[in-house]
Amino acid sequence: MVKISELFHDDWKNFFEASYDGIIIADEMGRIVYMNHAAEILEEVDKEYILGRYASDLLEEGIYETSVTVKVFKSKKKETIMQFKGGRQLVITGVPAFKNGKIKWVYINERDVTELAQIKHDKKVVMKQLEKYKKELEAIKKRNAEDNLLTSSNSKMQENMGLLQRIAPSEVSVLIIGESGVGKDVFANWIHKHSLRKEEPFIKIDCGALSESLLESELFGYEKNSFTGASQKGKVGLAEAADKGTLFLDEIGEMPLNLQTKLLRLVQDSTFLPVGSVEEKKVDIRIIAATNRDLEEMVEKKLFREDLYYRLNVVPVKLPPLRERKEDLFDFIDLFLKRYNEKHGYRKTISQEAVNGLYSYSWPGNVRELANIIERLVIVTPKAEIGIEDVMRAMPNFTDAGINTIFEINGRYIDAMDAFEGEYLKKIMGKYTTIKEMAEQIGISESTLKRRLRKHRLHFTAKINHDLGGQD
Repeated sequence: MVKISELFHDDWKNFFEASYDGIIIADEMGRIVYMNHAAEILEEVDKEYILGRYASDLLEEGIYETSVTVKVFKSKKKETIMQFKGGRQLVITGVPAFKNGKIKWVYINERDVTELAQIKHDKKVVMKQLEKYKKELEAIKKRNAEDNLLTSSNSKMQENMGLLQRIAPSEVSVLIIGESGVGKDVFANWIHKHSLRKEEPFIKIDCGALSESLLESELFGYEKNSFTGASQKGKVGLAEAADKGTLFLDEIGEMPLNLQTKLLRLVQDSTFLPVGSVEEKKVDIRIIAATNRDLEEMVEKKLFREDLYYRLNVVPVKLPPLRERKEDLFDFIDLFLKRYNEKHGYRKTISQEAVNGLYSYSWPGNVRELANIIERLVIVTPKAEIGIEDVMRAMPNFTDAGINTIFEINGRYIDAMDAFEGEYLKKIMGKYTTIKEMAEQIGISESTLKRRLRKHRLHFTAKINHDLGGQD
């Protein structure tokens, strides 16, 4: 085998000169004895000024900010440094060669990584931009999902959306009234997103989730050392955090009377007093409140301040429960099925029989309960299609009333719904002895049930007819 030394002989310099990398060699004294043309270009220096000089002298004179040769002689091992020369970014590596335990030569390689560094920088910029677009896309998807929850075929809900569109750009206080799970927080967020404050904070506080003392400190904040266990730095309250934006007071009916006085000042004058402070703070906020309780009745019973009630109830928005807007249930099923398939990586479908069964349920937990049930069904159903048996397993309180109803779905949507409603009422009404009992069990009011029965020309026994009071 031919040795490298025999192969190149005196041509080793030509080999080094052909390299795109800068190559420098220092001897055992740290003196520069060789420098190729590429190194001259990279360092922007004439090699005649470098050759024969000691690396330590070049360092002292400021020719080099750092010297890899000096570092190698100190550490007795391979060293790598980064240098900037004339707008170029260089990676310089020095490797020692030993003879009899002492450094004989130091071989130095200089590589221009300017373009590579720029590519890495550009990649970071692109990745950062992609992350920004990803967050924006997720926000758009979230807004679209919320908008889908607000889209409705129900006349009452359509009236509500028309009202929301008119009041959102204003500064008026809004009181959202509805049972738990109907989506009061979704409506509050929609108002904020379509208001002039949409770029500012939307802060929510659940008035029923905290004790009176915690609620006060969370809402109004506190000064340092104002009570046992208080932070040494104090705390900014949510009212202050919402400055310039919207403060959403969920379940306002649960707020203790003592705090209602402080809240009245905030609603009325936009001022509040942090716990332990003697100095009032002023904020610019819009207040949206929500409740599932009858505040008028609470006012009569002295459980809720009348003046606060009227301050909050400037524009009331009453959300009907899901059982009174069953025409939206099919869209909700499709929406939640798509959402949770995407979330959990499934492609589940749902049978018509299962849909009919879900329609027959009264949904006391409203839209929130429906969303939870669909997510549960997507996860626990072993088959690709969710069937009625899966629905019954997932819902212990589910009744199979009406689930076996079969009718032709080949006309208008409203006709199909009417047909299903008629068959549903006809099938289950024989289980009850009074209008009141039936209404309570299927989750609608007596007056609504009477109207539905008259619409489909359905009659109970003589006793039920008597209860109807001859209003057929």
